[in-house]
Amino acid sequence: MYVLRDPVTGEVVRVGRTNDFARRAAEHARDPALRGYEFERVYPTDSYAEQRGLEQVLHDRYDPPLDRINPISPRNSKRQDYLDAAQRFLSGGGQ
Repeated sequence: MYVLRDPVTGEVVRVGRTNDFARRAAEHARDPALRGYEFERVYPTDSYAEQRGLEQVLHDRYDPPLDRINPISPRNSKRQDYLDAAQRFLSGGGQ
């Protein structure tokens, strides 16, 4: 999990997940629209379910202006499973 943060205001402008932080940070650094933001790793976990749920939790918490879509569709049949996994992670009971 990562966030992109405005270095002046501290506002989270994008949230995401990746399995290669160095690659993803470099991709953002090359993107003219994103290069001015700070790349920050958050919530380290290799669990796919936790990652999906945590991405939605971060999205709901920050409402990042550069995220164009909801990380988990409200119609996704596993949405609640992912959110439950995120809550277990946040409460210290993750995988």
